[in-house]
Amino acid sequence: AKFYGTKDEKITIHNEEELHKILADLEDAEYEVVDVKRGERSKKAPLPFTTSTLQQEASKALNFATSKTTMMLAQQLYEGVDIKGSGTVGLITYLRTDSTRISEEADANARAYVGKAYGEEYVAETASEQKQKNDGKNIQDAHEAIRPSDVTRVPAEIKESLTRDQFRLYQLIWKRFVASRMQPAKYETTSVKIGADDYRFTVSASKIIFEGFRLAYVESDEEKQSGNVMVNSIDKDSELTKESFDYKQHFTQPPAHYTEASLVKTLEELGIGRPSTYAPTISTILGRRYITKEAKNLYITEIGEVVNNIMKQSFPSIVDVNFTANMEGLLDMVEEGKVQWKVVVSNFYPDLDEAVQKAEKELEEVKIEDEVSDVQCDQCGRMMVIKYGPHGKFLACPGFPECRNTKTYFEKIGVSCPKCGKDIVIKKTKK
Repeated sequence: AKFYGTKDEKITIHNEEELHKILADLEDAEYEVVDVKRGERSKKAPLPFTTSTLQQEASKALNFATSKTTMMLAQQLYEGVDIKGSGTVGLITYLRTDSTRISEEADANARAYVGKAYGEEYVAETASEQKQKNDGKNIQDAHEAIRPSDVTRVPAEIKESLTRDQFRLYQLIWKRFVASRMQPAKYETTSVKIGADDYRFTVSASKIIFEGFRLAYVESDEEKQSGNVMVNSIDKDSELTKESFDYKQHFTQPPAHYTEASLVKTLEELGIGRPSTYAPTISTILGRRYITKEAKNLYITEIGEVVNNIMKQSFPSIVDVNFTANMEGLLDMVEEGKVQWKVVVSNFYPDLDEAVQKAEKELEEVKIEDEVSDVQCDQCGRMMVIKYGPHGKFLACPGFPECRNTKTYFEKIGVSCPKCGKDIVIKKTKK
C-alpha cells in the first residue's frame, strides 16, 4: 500500500525530516481497513492498424525496425505470398493508410468469424470509431485500415508458407483486426483505504471478469502490467500487520530518448508527413549518420547537431514543425480545389530561393574532426582515425595523401574472449 496522507488531506513529503516524523508516528500505530470500494471498468477493443500504429506496435511487440523491416514485410504480405493449395495470395490490404475504416463486407465477415470461433457473446455491437485528431486534420480516407484480406485465413494454418517474420507480422495484423470487432474487456476493481491512527494508505487492484477482445489480442504495453491479486480478497474485517516500510526518494527524470516507435508517434501527432513517409524519413537520417541507434534508442550525432544548427540558422521557417503540418494542410486544400496550387508555390518559393542564395554565400565550411582510434599505422606510425565509407566504418591513416594505409574497423563489444582474454569484435559475413 502507498502512503496517501491524513484522513483529511493528501500529503506530499518534501524532505527527510518530514519523513522521519511520519515514520516515528507510524511505528506503533494500529493498522485497519477503513474503506473498501469495488467497482467495474471496461477497456474498449483496439482499432485496426494504420501505417503509424502498425509500425509502433511491430517495434514494441516484435522488435522490428520501423523503416526497413516492418514496411518491407508488409509490402511482401500485400503483394502476395505463395500459399500451399491456393497459389499466390495477397494476405493484407494496402499498407500505407491513415484511416481505420473497414469495408462493410470485411466487417460482416469478421463478426461472423468471431461468433463462430469465440462465441456470440464476444461479438461487438458497434465498432470503435477513430477520433478525429489534429483539430480535424484531414485524414485521407482513400484506403481501409490494414487488415487481413480474408479473416478466415488464420495465421496458424498458413504458417508453413510464410517466413518467420512474415508470419509474426501477419499474426499481429490478423489478431488486431479480429479483436477490433469484439466486445470490450471487463475488470472488477477494488480499492482499499488503510488507516494507521490519523494517517491513510491506499492500494488498488483489478481482476478480469470478462476477457472480451483480450481472447484474441493483448497490446504489448499491457502484457507487462499485473495487478496485486491479494487485494481482491480484503474486506472490512481483514486483520493487517505491518511488515516493513520501503521508502525511496524520487527525482524527476528527463524525457526518454526517442525510439523508432515513439518518433513515428510524435511525427503523426505533429502532423508531419504521411503514412508512406515515416519509414523513409527515419532511414534517411540514420543513413546520413545524423542520428545513430543503440539498443532501441536514437541518439543525435555530432554531424546531426551541426546540420540542425545550420538549418535553424539559415532556414528557420522551413525546419519549423508547424511549417510541415501547414504545408500538408495546404496540399489537402489544393486537392479539394479550394486553393490554386500556383498560389501555394508563389507564396513559398521566392523566400526559399532568397534564403538558399544567401546561405550559399554565407555558410562556412564545417569540418568535423575524425575520431582517433587506438590502432597505430604500421607504415608511418601515426594513430589511425575512423572514417565512414559506403559500407560503414574503416580505419585510415591521417597522413593521407603521403600515407594511404587503410584497415578494416572492427567494433569491440567490451567483452573479452574466454579462451585467450583478448577483445571480442563484431564481424559481418557476406550474408
